[in-house]
Amino acid sequence: MFAVARQAEKPAQGGQLEKRGISMRRRSVMQDTIYMTVIQFVLECLALGFQSWMARQIGASSVGILALAGSFFNLAAMVAGGNGMLCASRFVSEELGHKNGSPGHILRYGITFCLLLTLPVGTLVFCFAEPLSGKFLQSVVFAGSVRAMALLLPFGGIGACLRGYFNAVCRVSVTACCDAAEFLLRAGTLIGLWSGTQDPEQICRYLVYSMAVGTIFPCLFLTVRYFREQRGERKKPTIGFGQYVRLAVPVALGGCLTAGLSTANDALIPVTLRQFGDSTSQALRQFGTFEGVVIPVLFFPSTILCALSGILIPEIARANASGNRERVQYLTERVIGLTFVFAVWISAILFKFGGEIGRWMDGGALSGRMIRILAPVVPFIYLEIVLEALIKGMGKQNFSSLNYLAEYIIRICVVLICIPLFGFYGIVASYYTSNVFGNCNRLRMAVKTANLRFRFRKLVGKPLFAVSFAFLTTSLLEKCFFSASASVCSVICYAVCTVVLYGGVLWLLRGREEARQRRGKRRVLFGR
Repeated sequence: MFAVARQAEKPAQGGQLEKRGISMRRRSVMQDTIYMTVIQFVLECLALGFQSWMARQIGASSVGILALAGSFFNLAAMVAGGNGMLCASRFVSEELGHKNGSPGHILRYGITFCLLLTLPVGTLVFCFAEPLSGKFLQSVVFAGSVRAMALLLPFGGIGACLRGYFNAVCRVSVTACCDAAEFLLRAGTLIGLWSGTQDPEQICRYLVYSMAVGTIFPCLFLTVRYFREQRGERKKPTIGFGQYVRLAVPVALGGCLTAGLSTANDALIPVTLRQFGDSTSQALRQFGTFEGVVIPVLFFPSTILCALSGILIPEIARANASGNRERVQYLTERVIGLTFVFAVWISAILFKFGGEIGRWMDGGALSGRMIRILAPVVPFIYLEIVLEALIKGMGKQNFSSLNYLAEYIIRICVVLICIPLFGFYGIVASYYTSNVFGNCNRLRMAVKTANLRFRFRKLVGKPLFAVSFAFLTTSLLEKCFFSASASVCSVICYAVCTVVLYGGVLWLLRGREEARQRRGKRRVLFGR
């Protein structure tokens, strides 16, 4: 009788342990997101100030050249590394989702696969540095810098795999410290080497030196941390190296396709601006303004979403591998809803104060005008960050690659057609068409895969109504009681007032039934 009772207790204890483990994972996701958000927010603030300083010191034209060089290096690193960070993060997480998995073996598979790609790709980049420099950087004088970039590819690939591993095992403090060290080393090296020169070749050489320091040190740091924390694994991995390669190839091809199309799009913008009638220096200056001021301002508020997306991929992959469909559904619906709430308010702020922000960033009237024009597309841009994490975590890498292909084909076609006709404003048309098309497809796939019903009134209608009420009320109060000004303090006060009203309206619009359903879901999912 006692044996039967003990056997009956085991399933109940197992269920309680499973619920407790899920609850701990929920707290871990929240804590990791908060931790990464704080670190990323500080780094983004420093990066925004650094880019503003660079634009003042070296000019928008040189910033455009540096942006092209950075885009080319990202492409080479993606091709050589086989999208190592995403592969390691996803496949290590799936291995952790199995009871007797061996994540260390999966990491070694990833590094081996990365090195098999890096050696031939790095050799080709080194040998064909001059034609690549002429095509991507608009001049063969940067060939020496391209050769130096090729030598850094193995370190970048190994570092990317190790970052993905530490993300998957929920050691976000390690990757956060690594991100901080990389940025500080790169920025510090560039500032230390810069001597007031305006020579683009010399500036690009300084950029490569800063890349070398910012790539090699994090790779060594992560390697040391891995071996210090590594314990002898005697478990056998659930997949072999051949199966890993078959699974990693679509992920690698998707990353390479995205990076290649992005680099092609960046390289085409100065060319098409010259077709519009601008000189080479003017085209690079406008491209530098867009990449150095407009894009950082648009993406700066997305720090929390970037931190969340890095944690979502292993979390969704782990839940998907263990068959926990309820958790996948809950995370999908919750993340999409919060992204809409956040992005709609940011879009309204940028639309209201885009001109002032552009002037504060030393981008002039053109950058302020571009920020205001692009503000309505911000919700689609921010959705991409979290939807890509959800889709890749659910294993829909093939769809992600095809969607990126269609999105960039549309963007490049619009660039080739509209920029020669309308100049700089053709970039706006390319961003609107590609982002709306691509992210509507991502939203449809995420909702379909998670088996959710997309409730437009709840997810989109309520935030739009709340933000309209908040901004109209605040503007009315400003006209009645305060003098309108464009100072930093007045903008901060305006933003604080709107966010209080915005949050209050959303809280009032939250129905009782919705709150009851949410509490019920939490009890089911987290054992509360």
